[in-house]
Amino acid sequence: MDTQLVNRQMERRRKRRHGMVALLGAISLLTVGAGSISLAQFTKSTTSTWAFSAGTIDISTSPTVFTAVNNMLPGDASTQALTVTNGGTGALRYALSTVATNALGAQLQLTIKTQDSPGPGCSAFNGTSVLAATALNGGGFGSAAQGANAGDRTLAAGANEVLCFRVSLPLTTGNTFQGASSAATFTFDAEQTANNP
Repeated sequence: MDTQLVNRQMERRRKRRHGMVALLGAISLLTVGAGSISLAQFTKSTTSTWAFSAGTIDISTSPTVFTAVNNMLPGDASTQALTVTNGGTGALRYALSTVATNALGAQLQLTIKTQDSPGPGCSAFNGTSVLAATALNGGGFGSAAQGANAGDRTLAAGANEVLCFRVSLPLTTGNTFQGASSAATFTFDAEQTANNP
């Protein structure tokens, strides 16, 4: 009887094992089936794009070379128009600095005004003063230092303005300047005004 009891217990254990295996197999199949069902859902996605480009600050002057002035005598003056243009996409502020060569460059006087009122042109030389008479060498307005500075001039995007440059040889000029010569370079430094107090 003991062997029968042992055999029955072994049979029950074997049936339990088979039942557990069958149950685990069924659960596995249900899990796989549930996964395959979830993969059959409708889906859709969408995207948005955003493009960027940087603006420009572009200053130019015309003419790039002034007409030469020869044989100046004390008391003579020459006036020429210069157009400053902002060809960029952002508003700018600009400053001017001048370097003139030789001793004559320090003797000559530079005066700058806005275009004649009423314009156009510079023949009357009666516009608003931008730079009072000062030595040509070192003459200028505003500052190339970043930020708004006294004397800086502003131009909107795509705008331009005419400046009237007058260079004169003072009546007090002495004989030491006879036959002297000088060349001047005008440098226009521009920077953005937006986000640049």
